[in-house]
Amino acid sequence: MKMYSFISRIRNYIWLKSIAYIIFGLLFLFEPHETLNLFINILAIFFAVFGIINLLSGWRQRSRDDVTSYSLTMGVSQLIIALIIWVFAKPLLAFLPFIVGLTLVIMGISKTVDGMQQHRQYVNVSPFPNNLYGILLALVGILLMFNPFSTVLVVLQFFGATLVVMSIMDIVMAWRWSH
Repeated sequence: MKMYSFISRIRNYIWLKSIAYIIFGLLFLFEPHETLNLFINILAIFFAVFGIINLLSGWRQRSRDDVTSYSLTMGVSQLIIALIIWVFAKPLLAFLPFIVGLTLVIMGISKTVDGMQQHRQYVNVSPFPNNLYGILLALVGILLMFNPFSTVLVVLQFFGATLVVMSIMDIVMAWRWSH
């Protein structure tokens, strides 16, 4: 009886988790920009609330002459993290694809040059696969460098679609367990 109860609780947890993932997945899939803004704001608010709680706890301890803990330091740190997230999250997200794009352009050029050198070294080896791969890498890198925020939104849409698919698979598995 206890084992059935345990499995039933796990199955309920899977259903709830899957429903939440489907909701978030659909939000990321169809409204990536707004969902990203919401996620950044929620994360910043989370850190700010816990920072304020820790500050109040630290001030209360200090006023009662209790043993001082790291509450004040932790509260200030959490408030700084909240501010950093709120102010710098989007620029950092937009900057990351630029760095990845630049790296891909360099790798693409390197692969193309390697393909040419390999063709000189081994006459019967075609440089075409390495050149094609290098050119594709460089093109993807250029796309990332010059359209970084749209790239982040596409990645978020892909993430949303992945969440939806994973959740549906979890629901199917939970349904199979129950029958």
